[in-house]
Amino acid sequence: MNAVLTLALKDLKLLVRDRFALFWILAFPLMFALFFGAIFGGDGDGGRGAISLTIVDEDGSDGSRALVERLSSNESVTLTRIGDGDAAPIESPTLDEARALVQKGRRSAYLRIPAGFGDNPYAVFGASSGDDAELEIGIDPGRSAETGFLQGILMETVFGAVFDRFRDKPVVQADLADVRRKVSEADDIAPGQKLVLQTFFGALGLFLDQLDWDAMDGATATSDGTAASGDADRASDAAPHDTGDAKSGGGLAAPFHVVDVSRDTAGLPRSTWDITFPQALVWGLMSVSLGFAITLVRERTAGTLLRLRMAPIGHAQLLLGKGLGCFLACTLTMAVLLGFASLALGLRVDSLPLLLLAMVSTAICFTGIMMTVSVLGKTEAAVAGASWGVLMPFAMIGGGMIPLFAMPGWLAQVSVISPFKWAITSVEGAIWRGFTLGDMALPCAILIGTGALFFGIGVTVYKKLDG
Repeated sequence: MNAVLTLALKDLKLLVRDRFALFWILAFPLMFALFFGAIFGGDGDGGRGAISLTIVDEDGSDGSRALVERLSSNESVTLTRIGDGDAAPIESPTLDEARALVQKGRRSAYLRIPAGFGDNPYAVFGASSGDDAELEIGIDPGRSAETGFLQGILMETVFGAVFDRFRDKPVVQADLADVRRKVSEADDIAPGQKLVLQTFFGALGLFLDQLDWDAMDGATATSDGTAASGDADRASDAAPHDTGDAKSGGGLAAPFHVVDVSRDTAGLPRSTWDITFPQALVWGLMSVSLGFAITLVRERTAGTLLRLRMAPIGHAQLLLGKGLGCFLACTLTMAVLLGFASLALGLRVDSLPLLLLAMVSTAICFTGIMMTVSVLGKTEAAVAGASWGVLMPFAMIGGGMIPLFAMPGWLAQVSVISPFKWAITSVEGAIWRGFTLGDMALPCAILIGTGALFFGIGVTVYKKLDG
């Protein structure tokens, strides 16, 4: 064990003396985090991709199902289905489950359709904040810039549902008959006002019954035959673009309010440093892995390993020493970068024990990666070129370039093959996503398993190369 520790400390000393290597391990990731954190202004806003929306349908009425169906046809919204194909049922978790999905970044937002929503299909013309039949939007704070965008989509969808209802003459006549009955039975309306209202609703029913909607569609078409989009644009503009409740007043009200889906003890995330520093870690760790891999090749080609073998040191001790050195370097790199972010930028960690678990799991993974990339070639140049060519795409699709929450749906699915994705997920989970130990189990298990697999592959190939 003393020999293994001595070899590991030897590699760490060599690494510290290599200023060029230290630049790529510490300085470059730090520059990356600061640059992109400054660009995005520290507000945690994500990119504008399709919004992954989960539905909590507590109403279960024809009206709520029609609203969900209209949303599913909107290309800017992705509804998760239980199964494959458009005919598969749409995911419908409980409200607590939906909030947990959004908190942990597995969905961008949720839409709660409360009981009673379908009883008032015209609520859009008179809803007020706090109405029991209001829709509720729970938004991922990491994508707060898309709150107004989602509100616009919902306004357009709700308005579309109302005007579709106007086209169904038997349904709208039944609605008007119900309104006239309620006016007639109301005790707080004067008889004269009842007569006025009854006359108005009767005339409105006659008007809608005789209205030719097909002719109206033709009248509102543009000269090239496409439908005008002004109404939809006005519906979208009517939505308030903030993260507070949607207020009524001065015209049409937005029949929904926005809930900031965050825990009481965290801002989820509090700034873009919470996003860019986990990204920066993978670049630093990749540089550590490549640096140790190249050192291993250099020592093999220069005969250093052969001279070490002349001493009473076996294959296992040599490789364990190299692996321990890489593991310690990875851990120290993460500690330095996150320590700087905490002291200089106010980065707060939700759970230090879970962060330590994420750091250990990630260090194991990148140590295994180091062992595999070290046998991708027989010379330093070959290993360096092959390693960057293999690992760079994994870093890019795994969240090293595009934040995980801002990825398009197809790229998010592909990213699961990248160990970089699981490294970022585990660190984010401990810093700001509020992961529990159970939530950390999957990413950490994948990281440890990947590291063990790659280390085993590297050792096997290395022994063959070394004879």
